[in-house]
Amino acid sequence: MKRHLLFIWIFTLFSTIPLFALHFESGENVRISRAIYEDVYVFGGTIYIDAPVYGDIWCAGGTVTISDTVSGDLVVAGGNINLRGVVLDDVRAAGGDLGITGRIGGDLLVTGGTVLLESEAVVDGSFYSSGGNITLNGHVRQIFKAAAGTTVLNGTVDNGVEINCGNVHLNGTIGGTSVLVAGRITVGDDAVLRGNVRYWTNRGETDFGNALQGGAQAQFDPDLRHRFERPDYKFLGFASFLAVIWYLASSFILILIGQWLFAGLFRRAAQKAGDEPIRSLGFGFLYFAVVPIAAVLMLVTIVGIPVGFIVLFFYLLLLLLASVITALTGAFWLDQRNNHDWRPIQIAFVALGVLVALKLVGFIPFIGWIAKVAAVFTAFGAIINSNRFLNRAQTTA
Repeated sequence: MKRHLLFIWIFTLFSTIPLFALHFESGENVRISRAIYEDVYVFGGTIYIDAPVYGDIWCAGGTVTISDTVSGDLVVAGGNINLRGVVLDDVRAAGGDLGITGRIGGDLLVTGGTVLLESEAVVDGSFYSSGGNITLNGHVRQIFKAAAGTTVLNGTVDNGVEINCGNVHLNGTIGGTSVLVAGRITVGDDAVLRGNVRYWTNRGETDFGNALQGGAQAQFDPDLRHRFERPDYKFLGFASFLAVIWYLASSFILILIGQWLFAGLFRRAAQKAGDEPIRSLGFGFLYFAVVPIAAVLMLVTIVGIPVGFIVLFFYLLLLLLASVITALTGAFWLDQRNNHDWRPIQIAFVALGVLVALKLVGFIPFIGWIAKVAAVFTAFGAIINSNRFLNRAQTTA
């Protein structure tokens, strides 16, 4: 029991997510229109936050719009994210399209298909971004780092810039030194570079013209080429960190949805996994061994082709969601094992910790892989073993 409690606390601290003082909202359409004096955890299809939040916000949805003040951190994931209010601390965001028009008191760390920092937006800290297209029209008071397909800088960066992407368009002001690595660099008429520039482009030397001011100089550095072909550890670390955030945010959304829709199923599966672990492991092995063979056999018969495709589709879908399913089953098992009676949001965060643990265990050569597969087999087998129809048939027999 002590080991399980230690496990929970380690991953709770790892995630730096408070589990107790919180406000939880969920639904297809969620609107927060009154002030909240605690941390907020909200997920849904469409989310509007139109009132001040005096704490952190952890948010996931299809479309997320934040129009008022957040006194703490903001962690958000969604298809479309619109940040129009003020965030007094850091922002970490992952999504398809991100538009930022408000003020951010700390650092801004985002990844997405399209990232747009509007002209009225101000980032008091640093701006780190990764995505397909990044446009900086606002004001960044510290440094700006980007790894993207295309980066457009029309705004102002008070300190340094470090960019590694396919195309760079400069038409704004950079106060510090710049390191630019790109397939192509375009310097606009309004560009102002007050610090030295070290750059590489596969088109060779670039004319920075009147953009260089205050004695600043531009140096073409062939040694930077490796960053374009194979980004160095700084870019890899920065981009990898963004990728981890995206992965965790996406996984958390799936965990919330899975718990919301199938909490009873996972609760019963956790009970079976605890009561009959070997039997559950066996059922899981049979599922992963028999179902693909059965689907292939159906595909070789004309009558069974439609059914075979359906079975194969759901098999592959569940295989992709295996870590999430196993994590949810594990979280409910921990809850039942220790009689915690956790609330749904606490279950979700513990499931996220279990998912991280599964990923870390998977990195252990051989033994870790076996342990992870066994956990997945047990979770899937427990779900099958908890099937009421199967249990009724066994009782009748």
